Amino acid sequence: MNDNVLIENAVLAFLHHYPDHKWAVPYAELLTKVRALKDEQPKTAEVRKRGRPAKRQRKKETTSVATSTQAVEILET
Repeated sequence: MNDNVLIENAVLAFLHHYPDHKWAVPYAELLTKVRALKDEQPKTAEVRKRGRPAKRQRKKETTSVATSTQAVEILET
C-alpha cells in the first residue's frame, strides 16, 4: 500500500463526514490530483554502473620446489 492510497482514503473520509466544510472544495481538488497520480506509471529508477569489476588478487607461487626446500632448511638450522 502506498501513500497515495492512504491520502485518498483520508480525503474521502473527510468529505464524507464534513461535506459542507470550508475546506471541502480544496479537498475535492486534492482528491482528483491524488487519483490522477494513481493512474500514472512509476518512473523507472536510473541504474548506475559501478566502476571496474572486482578481481581476485593473484597469489604468488614459488618458482620451484627447490627454493621452498632451501628456505625450510635455512629456517631449521
